[in-house]
Amino acid sequence: MAVSGSKNYSITGANIIESALRKMGEYDAGEAIPGDETSAALLALNVMTKEWTARGIDIWLRDEVTLFLQPDTKSYTFPTDNATRSFVETTLSAAEASGQTVLSVTDSTGMTAADFVGIKMDDNTIHWTTIVSVDSSTQITITTATDDDAASGNKVYAYTTKVGKPNKILSAYRRDTSNIDTQIDIIGEQEYFLQSNKSSDGPPVQVWYQPLLSTGTLYVWPVDGGKSVDKVVLSGQFHADDFDTTADNPEFPIEWGNALIWGLAAELAPEYGLPEREQAKLFQIAEFKLNQLLDFDQENASVIFALGQD
Repeated sequence: MAVSGSKNYSITGANIIESALRKMGEYDAGEAIPGDETSAALLALNVMTKEWTARGIDIWLRDEVTLFLQPDTKSYTFPTDNATRSFVETTLSAAEASGQTVLSVTDSTGMTAADFVGIKMDDNTIHWTTIVSVDSSTQITITTATDDDAASGNKVYAYTTKVGKPNKILSAYRRDTSNIDTQIDIIGEQEYFLQSNKSSDGPPVQVWYQPLLSTGTLYVWPVDGGKSVDKVVLSGQFHADDFDTTADNPEFPIEWGNALIWGLAAELAPEYGLPEREQAKLFQIAEFKLNQLLDFDQENASVIFALGQD
């Protein structure tokens, strides 16, 4: 038996649109689709995949986000504040006085010009600026001079891209300066506002996340003051990437190809005036495909049942 030996099959937005229209009986294979119809289908495809986030298609769209804390700061905004999916961490290899722009670091591997860089100061703040140049494996030049003294061994963080707005925060824990993790409870708006002193000092034990239209705000309680905790690590749910053009691949595993095609066919059926019977048939198939995939793409984890007390 001869097999291909490859497992990299992929589809594009154009493939999804063309196949959906064939499922509806609107076009035959190879028949050209007018540009205005393609644009309308691309719009429907984008809106549909964003809506599917609410159906629970998040297992491969989850990502770890590291948020860097500042002293006495109650809230942090995505994508404005210093939070990222990936960063490098090193230390100062020599003490640096206030007003320095050339810094000695233990290892500059992974740092590049224009990266965001944060230097832990002796007053527990993190001085954030950008990298002008990586001069050697042990030296970097920064844009804005340090505003306090920093001892040798103080942490240095660098990253390239700020994280966008998460749709939801699924879990959270604080990571102390020794890289020890402790779970943080995720609470709701009312519970957060019932805290009498929002400025209580201490390691964070609770967070409340408020997603807005284009930004999201994470409220942290208590506020650590930067003494023992520099970072809160979050598991965030994000939307799939947009289909900016029909040439884009979906940010979906390939097993979702059929669900995307049938789902789009069901979305477009009313626009093409298909009889209600045909619309219902397409919707039924689309729902079956979607639910089948939702059942399949689930996290393998234990379920714990706790018995309550009367």
